[in-house]
Amino acid sequence: MISPTGPASNRPPPAADVAALLGDWPARGSGSLATRLAFSLRSRILADLLPAGCPLPPERSLARALAVSRSTLVEALDLLRAEGLVTSRHGSGHRVAELAGAHRRGAADPPTMAGRLLGAAERGINFGISAPPAAAQLPALAVTSADLLAAVPAHGYDPGGLGVLRAAVAARHTAAGLPTTPEQIHITHGAQHAIDLALAALADPGDAVAVEDPTYPGVLDVIAARGLRPVFLAADARGATPAALDDAARTHGARLAFLLPAVNNPTGRVLDPGRRQALARALDRLDCTAVEDNTLADLTFPTGSGAPESGRPPSLAELCRRATVVSVETTSKVAWGGLRIGWLRAPAGIIERSVARRTSGDLGCSVPAQLLALQLLDRYDDLIAARRTALRASAARFAALLAEAVPGCRFDPPAGGLSLWARLPGGADAAAFASRALRHGVSVAPGTFASPHGGRDHLRLCHDRPEEELVEGTARLAAAWAETAPTRLVV
Repeated sequence: MISPTGPASNRPPPAADVAALLGDWPARGSGSLATRLAFSLRSRILADLLPAGCPLPPERSLARALAVSRSTLVEALDLLRAEGLVTSRHGSGHRVAELAGAHRRGAADPPTMAGRLLGAAERGINFGISAPPAAAQLPALAVTSADLLAAVPAHGYDPGGLGVLRAAVAARHTAAGLPTTPEQIHITHGAQHAIDLALAALADPGDAVAVEDPTYPGVLDVIAARGLRPVFLAADARGATPAALDDAARTHGARLAFLLPAVNNPTGRVLDPGRRQALARALDRLDCTAVEDNTLADLTFPTGSGAPESGRPPSLAELCRRATVVSVETTSKVAWGGLRIGWLRAPAGIIERSVARRTSGDLGCSVPAQLLALQLLDRYDDLIAARRTALRASAARFAALLAEAVPGCRFDPPAGGLSLWARLPGGADAAAFASRALRHGVSVAPGTFASPHGGRDHLRLCHDRPEEELVEGTARLAAAWAETAPTRLVV
């Protein structure tokens, strides 16, 4: 929800905030662009996300943030004014009508960042959501009735996960150099669920959580939903710094950190061994608990020609001697998001706590999905090798196409993962450009999803797409950029 920002609610919210609230509005409703814009504004007003009495940004700035003409915006506002949802006064601009509350049928929670990305995926080419585009890379998998009858426990309910799958996951961690027992594994509905369970088990509302900047967008949704306070860590070219961890702990009271030490999402940066060791020492010194997001740990790849194939970076849990480390992993990035199998790896006491908290609203993952994941793990190393090769090629291809489509766009070549973190030329507003790109049939993720304070001119772009989508998608981005006057988008 957008809250008043000035005395007596007379100062409007930033135009970029209103544009972000509308998300992928061109995909909603039907009719002309103005009609669809009015449809989206109406839904936000009726859901109390634009509250009664809230002033709207000036027409010029709001039209610029939405990447529409001023006449289109005025037409949309005229429609809402005719319905009694918006009022206007000469010299005072537009405001949500005080009587708009009478039209409401109940408030709704504001859309999450993940929800916006998934919603944008409903049309056109999608570079916004960082996930495999389909299940095409999966090997042949099957679960029979006999497999279900053989499952233990027989009734199928196990909030911690099937014992055989927990043992198989524990064995993979042990083989990677981190001795692990099945009691240290909790099977979850993917990484987002695992992060939520971890933060619920480790923090109370109001607690500070140190997070990288930029970071995985989904963790910001969890932090907000849990009533936690994000403390963004300063970083240099190598990533988050130990000094930033010190400051987060000593100045802001953060006793918990969410880190991406293997492959950062969205930047694709892999921490060098020296920085990883330094962060581990800082965590030990501060006795700070870390939740490490290792969802991309298996998907590192070399960036130079002729470089040897990269391996999985060591976990912070291997390097820390005192600090508690909880690791989050999933099959979603290596295999397919629809499988919905992830896990926590943590000391047994934390696993027991997370399982106990889970049972208040969920009694465990689907048994067929777990059995499919168990089969997948038998061929996981082969799949990982194939994915690394494919991702290295798609990252290089997409980088070349993007550099041509948006001249002056800057980014560091990723060393792993599925995404590229691109800075638009001239400080262009990424949210406004994303709105324009969507009308060309391609969705992108504005950088503020991953870096609320520093990502305004950045985009997170997923390169894990077929060749034809990379070519067509960047052609559409080029067309959107050609229609964008950078001077209109400069903040």
